[in-house]
Amino acid sequence: MSEPDLILDAETRQSYRAALGGFATGVAIITVLDGDHAVGLTVNSFTSVSLEPPLVLWCLGEQSDRGVYFRPAPNFVVNILSAEQQALADRCAKRGQYRFERDELDHVRAGRPALPGCLARLWCDTYDQVILGDHVAIIGRVRAFDSRPGDGLTYFQGRYGAAPRPAV
Repeated sequence: MSEPDLILDAETRQSYRAALGGFATGVAIITVLDGDHAVGLTVNSFTSVSLEPPLVLWCLGEQSDRGVYFRPAPNFVVNILSAEQQALADRCAKRGQYRFERDELDHVRAGRPALPGCLARLWCDTYDQVILGDHVAIIGRVRAFDSRPGDGLTYFQGRYGAAPRPAV
């Protein structure tokens, strides 16, 4: 016999979110091209899926105001943030402040806008999209990447922090 479905009312929804917040994550900004600009979205729902082929996954809320940019995008960039980039994370977490001008971006790969100063960047083609509850899991096939050493930006119990680079 299986357990009954968990039904989240307003009170239990907050408690559930707090429980999920007990899992510390890294922070990334996903970027896509939008004409002469780029659009960014802060996520902490990013993970590696496969090494062969190289696949990654991130989640987009069904009600996100940026779904109109990300759902039809043939490609995107995962920008894994350094501890010094909290202001960028805040900026792309808010409605209306998520556009990047051309001069704010790194144009290493044509048509695939990346953010400078990140710990790692993954240039991806959209591989698949799967609707899961109130989110869309967007899976990308990594076509290129770069990385640099540094401390990572983290998110834990509703607050930013830093994951120090391990000592060698």
